[in-house]
Amino acid sequence: MIGIDLSDFSNFLEIQTKTAWGRTLAEFASFCDPKPASRILDIGCGPGLLSAIFAQNGCKSFGVDYDFALLASGLIPSLVRADAFELPFPPSSFNLITATNVLFLLDDPLTALRSWTGLLAPDGVLCLLNPSENLNVAAATDLADSRRLDDTARESLLFWAHNAETYICWTEAETRELLGRAGLKLGESMLRVGPGFARFVRAKLY
Repeated sequence: MIGIDLSDFSNFLEIQTKTAWGRTLAEFASFCDPKPASRILDIGCGPGLLSAIFAQNGCKSFGVDYDFALLASGLIPSLVRADAFELPFPPSSFNLITATNVLFLLDDPLTALRSWTGLLAPDGVLCLLNPSENLNVAAATDLADSRRLDDTARESLLFWAHNAETYICWTEAETRELLGRAGLKLGESMLRVGPGFARFVRAKLY
């Protein structure tokens, strides 16, 4: 049984700031490559570390999450409680929308994607981070053993792998097809984290 409890806010903030996950978010922020002064929405922001990274680089950054406790960090002021399917923003509001480890957990990812697409400015970009088809508990255990991870770092990696096995992981071809059904064109897809456990995706409107 994986012992990590992501419902605990203080623990989740520790995961984002004191494990390799913080470095992954920084790498993902670089991959997103927003222009200065961009309006950015991070969906499923948790304590808001990714939003804070964007804000520190001169962007107007907003974060939304359904779990109010996760928003209590105060890492940035513009954190809002909202459902991923019903976001409280007008159409075409954002130059960049991001979601890390959110879409693969949703019961209707296509509907969510279509909703998010409507919030993009005409030249806007959607960037996603989800588990790749390479992530599973056995592979994550091997990586944790080889890197001698322990405590929170090990547990968070194994929890992520458990979720990847429980829900869904899209290949690049499957990602392209899903995005296309939502009116988006895949621009770039790359594998990151260990032996390619995470897929970074950039897409634009057709």
